[in-house]
Amino acid sequence: MEKIDNETKKEVDNGAGKPFRSQRDNKEKPSSACNVTSMIIALCAAGWPVDKFSKCNEQPEDLLMRFIYSDQATLQRWKQIDPQGKIPPNQWHAVLAYATGRFLKSFGYDATAVTWRDCVNIEEIVAAIDAGGAAVVSGEFRQNGKPLHHIVAAVGYGENKDGFYFIIDDPWGNHKTDYKDHNGKGVRLPLADFTRIMKPRSGAKKWAHLIKKFK
Repeated sequence: MEKIDNETKKEVDNGAGKPFRSQRDNKEKPSSACNVTSMIIALCAAGWPVDKFSKCNEQPEDLLMRFIYSDQATLQRWKQIDPQGKIPPNQWHAVLAYATGRFLKSFGYDATAVTWRDCVNIEEIVAAIDAGGAAVVSGEFRQNGKPLHHIVAAVGYGENKDGFYFIIDDPWGNHKTDYKDHNGKGVRLPLADFTRIMKPRSGAKKWAHLIKKFK
């Protein structure tokens, strides 16, 4: 979706018109479900029929979380990366991407929809959005004055009189309100803040899952 107004030179928001998904109401590990929830948000923004993943009115992000903990190939990949199991599988980016591909394949969809890399340029994130897709990125936010290591979906971008910005959907809420506002839909994040917050912090290249548009 592209729109122009008096202040906005250009804005592309693939998440516009899509429902906001909060991790706070997840049944499966809600406090640590930013990863699977952001992945479902990004897939939805990219046009994937995520509601078809639901079973018995369960949320697709809960199903993805359970898939990560029950799919044997995913668990094997986790053990290859983390033999001691020190970090849960859903919190490893490589495992999240691998599991999401297998999750999609289990429904008969393209298993190559998600590409994870630890050195993605800003331009590549913009290109993914321009192509109708989205990205899942992690950063160090702040809540109550403390660091919050967190994952969000980048679903759009724009440019106004103040410069370039990304549009993020944050499953925990709006960080600009110290997360007092639990609605994190369509938060504008200036490029300088995006660069500062997203990992590797202050670097030109980011950890990112690039999500293809559904075809």
